[in-house]
Amino acid sequence: MKKTLTLLVLTGLMLTGCGGNQTDKQTATQPTETATATATPEAVTVPGVVSLTLDEATDQLEELGFEVDSVDIVDGKTIVLKKNWQVMSQDGAEGTQAAKGSTVHLGVKSLEKLAAEKAAADKAAADKAAAVKAAAAKVAAAKKAAADKAAADKAAAVKAAADKAAADKAAAAKRAADAAAAKLAAPPAAVQPAPAAPVVPAAPAAAYYPNCAAARAAGAAPLYAGSAGYRAGLDRDADGVACE
Repeated sequence: MKKTLTLLVLTGLMLTGCGGNQTDKQTATQPTETATATATPEAVTVPGVVSLTLDEATDQLEELGFEVDSVDIVDGKTIVLKKNWQVMSQDGAEGTQAAKGSTVHLGVKSLEKLAAEKAAADKAAADKAAAVKAAAAKVAAAKKAAADKAAADKAAAVKAAADKAAADKAAAAKRAADAAAAKLAAPPAAVQPAPAAPVVPAAPAAAYYPNCAAARAAGAAPLYAGSAGYRAGLDRDADGVACE
């Protein structure tokens, strides 16, 4: 009886031990579920750094937690001294939101290149201004020359007209003086007596010749004014002699 009880107790203890170990194994093999929280990077507003020198832009961006990548956009040269470069473009853009630790890409140009470009632009502007000024001066000079010529031509025409009028007046005065002098120097003209009117005697009534042929036939031709048979109808040239 005692042996039987002892066996039962031993058996129970063995079963209890095996169960505990199984439980421990199950507990050990179960995965541990741990909630892992994923941290979201802080977003920051990207500042505008265009026109700043590269060293100034870099300091400003890095203070906000950004990485900076800069590239020479003209010649692709290696950037050594950041203070000798100026920011010409940026990506991301000013005012946008970007996470801390992200990279802002900057396009830069050397201050030497900018100075050369400015000098060339200033020279081109100065040359253009000089050319415009010279063209304006040329136009003004041409206008003045035309105006001066027109004034000179007008003055010459007025002078020529005045000279001609004076010459004409002088010539007329000379002609009048010459005429007056000639008149004073000429001897007085002799007074010619008026010719006496011819005395036409009355023709005898008995002598009548119908024509010069009849007068010649009668032996009376030529007939003189006042002689028998003379009449104006026979004296064609009215010189006082008919039937010449």
